[in-house]
Amino acid sequence: MSSWTTDEMASTLYQPVEDLETPALLVDIDAMERNIEEYVAVADENGVTLRSHIKTHKNAELAALEDEMTDGGGICCQTLGEVETMARNGIDDIYLSYQVVGEQKLDRFCWLSQKVERLATTVDSAATIDLLQDAAQDHEITADVILEVDMGLHRTGVAPGSDAVTLAERIDEAANLSFDGILAYESHVKAEADTESEFDDLCWEAMELAEGVVDDIEAAGIPVDEVKVGGTATSRYSGKHPVVTEINPGMYPFNDVGELELRPWEVSKDDCAATVVTTVISVPDDDRLVVDGGSKTFSLDKPQLPVPKNRDDIKYANASEEHGWIDTSNSDESFAVGDRLEFIVPHVCTTINLHDLIIGARDDQVEELWEVQARGKVR
Repeated sequence: MSSWTTDEMASTLYQPVEDLETPALLVDIDAMERNIEEYVAVADENGVTLRSHIKTHKNAELAALEDEMTDGGGICCQTLGEVETMARNGIDDIYLSYQVVGEQKLDRFCWLSQKVERLATTVDSAATIDLLQDAAQDHEITADVILEVDMGLHRTGVAPGSDAVTLAERIDEAANLSFDGILAYESHVKAEADTESEFDDLCWEAMELAEGVVDDIEAAGIPVDEVKVGGTATSRYSGKHPVVTEINPGMYPFNDVGELELRPWEVSKDDCAATVVTTVISVPDDDRLVVDGGSKTFSLDKPQLPVPKNRDDIKYANASEEHGWIDTSNSDESFAVGDRLEFIVPHVCTTINLHDLIIGARDDQVEELWEVQARGKVR
């Protein structure tokens, strides 16, 4: 499905990174592969499956790489558009960690479920269960279903307790639905934990709650084969609990400023594989310069700002759409128009979504070009 022409690829492949036209979204391939291997080791150590969430990069080649490196763990998607992009590019084990609502979306889900080896989706209410059952019956399929349980984020998901059991029974009784297990996403821990021990304790506490849900459902005579949990920050902690069968991190191959600040004991600048290379376009004062990377280059949907990759003497201070203000007041260096500065991205998922292309580099030379194929596919 690539739209890149041979000439366009030839003009970028094997270039030195320093020659790239900027701003350029860059991924250090060595760092990315180390990060994937680290989480594979975590999954192996805990005896759980690592199913990578591709909403971070939205690219089928990277999804296939993650699937291969996790020994066929499959992938997660967050939209049907992402599912379709992955399915059309050969990925055949997909979990949609999102509720499918609306006749058109349900028709698309049923169509896609017949195009891949396995496609599961998420429900958290009687309404989403009944809508999915009606669509599956109309299309003569059996839909694999995961019940989302609210672990404390209070976004979506049924509350633990009798309501969760009632919905599991409703799925189990539906003629065209297959109850596969629960999604117990413990993302609330990120807002509550400040230390490694707090991450460990709060994730364990959340998984104890999930185990209680599993016990309640199984006491009603319904097997719970899968317990899906975890984002990048919590997977290595939640995955230790024996109730967990699968972790679903997304940002882990790349990391970002958010992860760097959240978990400094285990994420360093060297672990941050996703950066943006910028060019200095103006040096209006001795203590300030401007680069060609602003809010349309770096997503600023969270409080974090970009962080310089290889230096500590400058600071990304402010942004407008195409301009980044850099504070150089603590630097002894003189800067000139045309200089290059590289920054770790603040939030990798939404930053990648601003770009058409991810440039993969090794040893400061371009080796891969990955289109952000599912960019804009929010439906």
